[in-house]
Amino acid sequence: MPNCLRTRYLLHGGLLWVLLLLLGTLTDAQATHIRAGDIVAKRDTTPNPNPFRFFFTMKIYTDRASQADDPTVQINTGAGTILTVPKFSHAEIGDPADLVDVEVYKWEYTYPAAGSYTTSWTGINRNPNILNVTPPSDQLTFYIATTININPLRGFNSTPVLTVAPVDLAAVGRVFVHNPGAYDADGDSLAFKLRVPLQRVGGVGTGNPTPVPGYVLPHLRFTGAGCTTSSGTGSAFLTLDVTDGQLVWDSPCRQGEYNIAFVVEEWRVSENGAIKIGEVVRDMQIIVKETPNRPPKLEPKDTCIVAGTTLTDIVRATDPDKDFIKLTASSGILPPATFTQTVNNAGTAAGRFSWSTSCNDVRERPYQVVFKAEDIRPPSETDLADLQPWNITVVGPPPQNLLATGADRNVTLTWDPYICQNASTIRIYRREGPSGFVPDHCETGVPASTGYVLIGEVDAGEVTFFDDNKGAGLKAGVEYCYIIYAEFPSPARGKSLASNETCIAVDQDIPYLTNVTVDRTDVTNGQITVKWTQPRNVEKLTPPLEYRLFRKEGIQPGGGYVEVKRTRTLSDTTFVDAGLNTVEKAYRYKLEFFQAPAPGGQPTALRDSTEASSVFLTVAPPAGDQKELVLNWTYNVPWNNITGKHRIYRAVNGTGNFTLIDSVTATATSGTYTDKGTFGGVALQRGVEYCYYVQTVGSYDIKGLPKPLLNNSQRVCATLPKDVCAPILSIQQLDCEVFNQNPTEPPYQNVLTWEPQITGDCTAEIDFYTVYFKASAEAEYIEIGRTEETTFIHSGLQSFAGCYQVTATDVNGRQSPRSNEVCNDNCISFMLPNIITPNGDGKNDVFRPDKKTSFIKSSNFKVFNRWGVLVYQKKADGGGDDVYINWPGVDNEGNRLTDGTYYYEVEVEFFTLDPSKARSKYKGWVEIVR
Repeated sequence: MPNCLRTRYLLHGGLLWVLLLLLGTLTDAQATHIRAGDIVAKRDTTPNPNPFRFFFTMKIYTDRASQADDPTVQINTGAGTILTVPKFSHAEIGDPADLVDVEVYKWEYTYPAAGSYTTSWTGINRNPNILNVTPPSDQLTFYIATTININPLRGFNSTPVLTVAPVDLAAVGRVFVHNPGAYDADGDSLAFKLRVPLQRVGGVGTGNPTPVPGYVLPHLRFTGAGCTTSSGTGSAFLTLDVTDGQLVWDSPCRQGEYNIAFVVEEWRVSENGAIKIGEVVRDMQIIVKETPNRPPKLEPKDTCIVAGTTLTDIVRATDPDKDFIKLTASSGILPPATFTQTVNNAGTAAGRFSWSTSCNDVRERPYQVVFKAEDIRPPSETDLADLQPWNITVVGPPPQNLLATGADRNVTLTWDPYICQNASTIRIYRREGPSGFVPDHCETGVPASTGYVLIGEVDAGEVTFFDDNKGAGLKAGVEYCYIIYAEFPSPARGKSLASNETCIAVDQDIPYLTNVTVDRTDVTNGQITVKWTQPRNVEKLTPPLEYRLFRKEGIQPGGGYVEVKRTRTLSDTTFVDAGLNTVEKAYRYKLEFFQAPAPGGQPTALRDSTEASSVFLTVAPPAGDQKELVLNWTYNVPWNNITGKHRIYRAVNGTGNFTLIDSVTATATSGTYTDKGTFGGVALQRGVEYCYYVQTVGSYDIKGLPKPLLNNSQRVCATLPKDVCAPILSIQQLDCEVFNQNPTEPPYQNVLTWEPQITGDCTAEIDFYTVYFKASAEAEYIEIGRTEETTFIHSGLQSFAGCYQVTATDVNGRQSPRSNEVCNDNCISFMLPNIITPNGDGKNDVFRPDKKTSFIKSSNFKVFNRWGVLVYQKKADGGGDDVYINWPGVDNEGNRLTDGTYYYEVEVEFFTLDPSKARSKYKGWVEIVR
């Protein structure tokens, strides 16, 4: 080989070696640089959108110190295709001292068909020294993904966009907060959930992602002293709010770099429920530093606004160190919304947020704006920040000028064309009588508490609704009220404020029942008076006109009516119904009003039918032993019994001198009142008879009808039963001196006796007694038996220890307070010998306590030789003779020990009430002599 060629070869070979070294260096750098990242997808928004076409953006945050570069990345589309995507942009972010870069990649992809697809990227590798993973973090790949569910029937969809960078600073011992600033352009519901960061071993398109090994949440990486909350109480914790994504770590205790991952789930709500339609995985990094700096504090405030108006508000922040503060905002609505810092003084800052909304902004879920307050420190110090979400709900304006016009048993509603043309439906609600409902600020829809019921809906472009009760006709004489509001379509959904309330009385040319009142209370000769009004505008009707009145037993509508009156005299509007059992029964009346179908005919055409019941009252003492009587009354009437206060009348000992003692409001069908004897300042007395009746106070919400409508219940009497008093309990006490002389083996028993208290006010008739027991002072009482006798034997016991109480229950089911407490305790004695002779002669063959020892619950016995070596141990728990040691002088393998002196230690737990005597430890020596 010529020398010149040889020289060229050597030069090329040396250059090649240098290049290989450089490439190796770059590969190592590139392999250890990824801090955080996420991928988001945006649907096709071109003029003729393709539901299968998506535009993706991936941002990865890298460690500039690695000097790595990613000119291209390999993207797994989830549809069997790997894309090579060039870098779109590169920028430095955050504190320059932290050396954080953001690299942006953009691409588009059209999927072949409907389905669920996960687009992912695997980066090599994470940056070094991440503290909350066990393996060196620079040996772990970095995996992020986004999942989209394509279903053309469900509509277009974009994944959430995360507007706040996923690399953030925290301080040791300070509360750290972060919010990703998630925004969903389609108005879908978002849910935030922590997850273990993932890695993928192998190529970009091979293998399933797996959890990062040895990962723990940052607050669990270090524990113990100093790793507490910022207040110093309790262990440090980390939480992620599932609804708004607010992350709180209270508080980091060691400086360094930590990573967490969370998924932002996207849910679309429809009439059929919520469906998950996608998710974005974010892997973020928290850089914790040691600094005396304290972060500023924001004052967040959620709010609501009506579409078409402008929201303008001030956001404020303060800094405890009197630092200057930089205020910024992140959100998918910035722009068109704007945020400008207006104040920046030492320790205080403020900014103005403004957003001019439109009907297109109405949606069910609030918009989220994440405000960030970052203090401004000298270049050599660490800046800290507070991030807080501000949720803004945009609701639709109310439909305007709702009006009602009536005809014969129907109503026509009209309103102005709804201003928001993107609304989907107008919902119509109805109730009887006005509610007075005026929605609070941004209170959408019609709450059920108003009493309104949905009766129909029309397209949002409609301006009229005809109500004839679905062909059945509205009830004559009733004032009907209406409210409407607008709803908006999926996926954003949303509602408007309710319209004005409009009311109209339907067809008043009828009689109205006004009274069904009890005049006399009797089993066979009770009396009820029924009254009604004459119809108005009778000149519009075809004579002859006729009333027919019917009666049935009970309050509720239904069959079983019998006719009790018929008249063609329109002024005859009263009927006195006698011979009734008004003590035990309520009665319902139906008034039918007829006209002739044609002039000169008979009154066979039913013009109207209305029904009303009497008021039925019950009186009874409460379940406890209070000196009270509870009144309950029910009714079913066409007029309104809610607005007026019902009157309570009482008489004592059947004198018949009833006195008004109180008045209370009631519901549409019932009322209740508890007489505590406060009227007149005299408490109710046991053994005294009290009689009552209730007068309901009601009215029709129709002008010209009589009011108030007063109707009496029947009269009811009740007597407070005598008191049920606690018995006086005693127990047969254990005599330890007698027991220790001749101890017996379990089972044992405790004998209880008691004296019932049945004098004075304590004269209730006792049905049975209940015995309660607890085995120790700390235990809770439990029921152990019931008896009609005044003695009880608690048998089958392992010890005498325990406390007892007794209650008495009368024939009405009332239970007395508990009796006095009585207790028994065991005789605690424990003595051990100093010598045993395990020679098989039956005398002193085993080491055990003397015969006075009883009531051992458990024992732990240890034997040591003279050098302190443990040679025998026995644990016994559960009672029986096994807890009494019974050591025959052997080691743990059962081998006989040599004669000599041994040392023992025994821990004993006794059955006893006294916690101070429950456990004892005994030490001593014992000699083995054979």
